[in-house]
Amino acid sequence: IHIIEGDTGGARDMPERPFDYDALKAAYRQAGGKGAWMVNNGYDQHLAETAVKDGDDLVAFGKLYIANPDLVARLKQGGPFNAGNQKTWYGGGAEGYTDYPTL
Repeated sequence: IHIIEGDTGGARDMPERPFDYDALKAAYRQAGGKGAWMVNNGYDQHLAETAVKDGDDLVAFGKLYIANPDLVARLKQGGPFNAGNQKTWYGGGAEGYTDYPTL
């Protein structure tokens, strides 16, 4: 189950529309759900490690992965992380998609 917390591509916390993700996960498990629980939206290394420690099975990285094609290596060593340039994402060329520096 892939859960996007908050607004897709936006804020994780939505005080105007609060939602209890823990209750959703509990209801899924109580109903017999056995699939992996993947969380997503604005995760950095600290937040991802906390989520896994708290019982989430997987963390999906989107924006962080685009800017860091070697994200796994960067996570293992604690960074540094490239900042993404959203103005160039999904533009059809290499700029902002395949031109970020690797370690």
